[in-house]
Order: sequence, then structure tokens, then C-alpha cells
Amino acid sequence: MSHLDDAAFFFKTRLLTLEPGMYILRYASQLPETESCLISLQQAPIGKGTVDFFPGESVVRNTLAKLGDCLIARVKNGLGTLLITEYQLKSNSSLHTVDLRIDRIDTSAGIMRAVASTETVQEAKSISSNTSPSQSLNLVGHIESLGEVSADHWLGAADQVNGITGFAILWPNKPQGVDIAYSCRLGGTAQPAVLTGNFTGSRQESSPITALTMTLVGSASKHFKLDAQLVFLGEPPITVTAGQECFALKRQSKLVAIRVAIVPSTEINAARYTSPWDNPLETTQTHILQS
Repeated sequence: MSHLDDAAFFFKTRLLTLEPGMYILRYASQLPETESCLISLQQAPIGKGTVDFFPGESVVRNTLAKLGDCLIARVKNGLGTLLITEYQLKSNSSLHTVDLRIDRIDTSAGIMRAVASTETVQEAKSISSNTSPSQSLNLVGHIESLGEVSADHWLGAADQVNGITGFAILWPNKPQGVDIAYSCRLGGTAQPAVLTGNFTGSRQESSPITALTMTLVGSASKHFKLDAQLVFLGEPPITVTAGQECFALKRQSKLVAIRVAIVPSTEINAARYTSPWDNPLETTQTHILQS
């Protein structure tokens, strides 16, 4: 990788917290030969776990540079947090959205060809008894000029101008082996990733949230799908893509509404939530899958 001075590229970072286990991270986009977008991976100083990297043959300094580049990440001794930094050359014809795909490597008895393990069957039964076809999660948050607010569907509103400065996701009767990791940016400053029941952002009249990242984690996360939407001031709703930092087209536009729901895997092919607004949903391209 050639040396680039500070004026030669744009970069953005995000944090992703992973449960202990093995993961394969792959560069899954094809860019024009004359253009470049690099994704650098390293452990962030957050959490008690340790992250070890085992890069593929063409990968240098844990940096994925082209289609097919991959590495294995091993998380052990607790939750581990990745610092993901994306570099884009300013000489590129446009800013590209690169698909960084992360898949959890299943090492449970469920990979056996003949029969599923008893534990897997019991886990599925437990999940089935604790979830409905689609479960909207409760949210508590702090909104500019309004203070502390709670909601069982949408926190905030698309037509309000008051930004959300912080929030927590509540998941009552959450099944074992699955959780939601989420983090945000306040005025461009990244906040540490947290799990459900914990607050991200600020409870003060500070800068509102301008970007948000959310993903499912845990050994049972393959049984669920995240269904969440965001509304930034003056823009249509955005559907959250798990693990991808979501922000407004006007980069610094503030978050004014959020909803989060969980869909069991048996319902993944059902029709998605219909927005209460007429504007078409916008989705990002980068995604993370855990299976």
C-alpha cells in the first residue's frame, strides 16, 4: 500500500462489538481498476476480550484492498470490539460504498450433517416460545428541548426538528444467545458500542446524533433479523443495514426518529414494515451477516 498524505484521501471509522467466536471478514465489492478503497481492521481498546487476526495471502497489515481479500478474526475472553477504518482516495470519481461482509463461523454441533444437536433443538424451542412474528422494542432517549422520552414504537417523529442526543434499546424477555450491539456519533465523535439496556449518546443538551451503527450479536443471532429505521432531519426514512454506519445524505443532519424491531428467522421472507411516510425507503449497500 503506497504512502498517502493527509490530503490524499477521505476516511471514516466505525466500531463493531463481537461475541467470542471465529469470524471471516471479506471484501465483497468490485471497484474500477484505477480507483481504490481500503478497509483497515484492528482491535479497539474497548471491552475485555482479545481479537486476533489471521490474514489471507494477499492481505497486508490487516487491510482489505480488493474483491476477494479476506481474514479470519478470533474473539476470545469476552466481547471484542473492532475498529473499522475505510480509506477512499480523493482522486476517485465518486465515493464508493464498499461491501464488507462478516460471517460468523459456526463451530457448534449444529454443523453435523446427520442430525441437529439436542442443544440446538432446545435453543430453537426457547426462541420460538419467547418471540412473536415481529417484536417492536421499547426505546428510551433524550430529545433536544424535550428531555427524557420513552416509546414502544417510534422514538421521536419525522416532522419534528428536535434531535435525539442519546437512546437505549430495551428488549424484555430477550432470548439467550442473542443481543443488539449499537453505537452512534455525536457531532462527528464516535461513541463506544453498547448492548441492549445500555445508553449510547448523551442525556444532556449536547450535539445530537448524526450517525448510528447497529447489529445483532451472539450465538443465536442467526435465528433473528434486525428491522430498524432511522429518520434524519429533512430526509426520508432509512432502513438500517446491520453493521453499517448509517447517516443522512447531508452528512451532519441530525437524527429525529428511530424505531427498532426484531423478526425471527422464520419470518425473514415476510413483507417488510411499511413506512408511515410516503417517501421510498433508502438502504445502504454495506452489510454484515452473522450466521
